[in-house]
Formats: sequence, C-alpha cells, structure tokens
Amino acid sequence: METKDIIIELRKHHKLSQDEMAERHLVTRQAVSRWETGETVPNTETLMVISKELGVSVEVLLGAAS
Repeated sequence: METKDIIIELRKHHKLSQDEMAERHLVTRQAVSRWETGETVPNTETLMVISKELGVSVEVLLGAAS
C-alpha cells in the first residue's frame, strides 16, 4: 500500500475529517489533501507526529511494514 492510501485509511479509521487531521498536525487541509492524492508526502517530523498520534510506526506510514 502507498503512503497516500495508508493516511486515508488511518484518518478514516480514527473518524477524522481532513480538517481535523490538519488541525491536529498544524498543517492546512490542503496539505492533508495533497498527502492523500499522492502529490506530496508529509515531512519526516510530521510523519513522526502522525505515527505517534495514530499508533503506527513511520515504516507503516511509508508502506514499508504492515
């Protein structure tokens, strides 16, 4: 699975809107949208925050582990 798909799946599993996800990670909703379309990938620091908050490793977010 690609990072974009993993972010979408985790966001929906935690019942977060793009706006809520953006607010929690101090980014814009447009940034979350770009992550989810695969246009961009969160930077390393943001990946670490997302992984901690959503309870998965950075490797899982990057599609390197399941």
